[in-house]
Amino acid sequence: MKLDLQTLSAIFAELTAVLGALLLFSWTLNRKVQALAWWGAAYLLVLTALGIVLLAGGKASINALLLGNCFLALAYGVLYGGCCVFNGRVATVQAVTAGVVLWCLASLLILDDANMRVIVVSAICAAYSGFSAWELARRARHPLASRAVAVGLLCCLVVFNIFRGTVGFSLALAFWMALPDERWSGPMAFAMATFMPTLAFVFLSMAKEQLEWEYKQAALVDSLTGIPNRRAFFEKASALVAQRTAVSCLLFDLDNFKAINDRFGHEAGDHVLVIFARILAEHLPRGVFARLGGEEFAAMVPLGGADAEALANGIRRAFSSVDKIAQGARIDVTVSAGCATGTDATVERLLREADSALYRAKAEGRNAVASFRSAEG
Repeated sequence: MKLDLQTLSAIFAELTAVLGALLLFSWTLNRKVQALAWWGAAYLLVLTALGIVLLAGGKASINALLLGNCFLALAYGVLYGGCCVFNGRVATVQAVTAGVVLWCLASLLILDDANMRVIVVSAICAAYSGFSAWELARRARHPLASRAVAVGLLCCLVVFNIFRGTVGFSLALAFWMALPDERWSGPMAFAMATFMPTLAFVFLSMAKEQLEWEYKQAALVDSLTGIPNRRAFFEKASALVAQRTAVSCLLFDLDNFKAINDRFGHEAGDHVLVIFARILAEHLPRGVFARLGGEEFAAMVPLGGADAEALANGIRRAFSSVDKIAQGARIDVTVSAGCATGTDATVERLLREADSALYRAKAEGRNAVASFRSAEG
């Protein structure tokens, strides 16, 4: 079956409408990914731009062309805004509408020059496509497989708009008149009718990957302190133990923590836990550490016994010296730690040995660090 240019243009318009609605519908199902709403709006703005010219018929007035290109420039600005929002950044009004403002100002100078109008609007769309690709490529928050595909497609959109500005291709007018170069019009219309659903599919894939990544991270992070939880600790500690011949396990437990909860309340106790988690993260910015549960924390470090014990003492002293104020009252609380070092040991064994050392630190007066001693020692 042979598809003429008008049929391809009609398919493009219908696809744009359906895809815009699909992206918006996906956003309503999960509003955490707000970028879907932006991208859906961008598709519908493209449809609006197309519709303005189509409704004007084959003899579209200059006003219809100018207004249609305003919506097209805005569509690309919203596309860029969606990429910013996807990366957790703010999409400013100035950045999103800069293309529209530039088009309105430029159109005053090139009102009677059809070729220059196509060149200018194509340049604006190419610039926004390039900025969108840059945004996704350079400001990514998380590693996503579909992101690379989206960047590639947006780069293709840059090339398309450059080509459009060069040959004067206009998909909207394809409904009503033969274009200057029939060699390119049909293939370009077909390419865009294929490109638009592909880009929408990749946007949906990115949103799905993003949600899956966030759910996975949520399963590995302690909701109170914001540091890794027990599950994450065992995963990362096992990997570290497998890579190193000698590692040390540090097990921390806040002293008399139940008394703090009884006297000051659980809110104050939670505040103290958050403070210790912050100190632990400061001393081990790239290390393996976690809250195991309650007032118990653990760390796995690629250090020998003496160095690991020195590190534990540094964390203990930092926690003792920091101010711990909750509900207007100063809370005096300390931490004890047990240290166990092993070669070719399992995480479970090092934790047991560190727990034994921790028990001895508690028995010897608390606010102390003790190292594991074997039965032979």
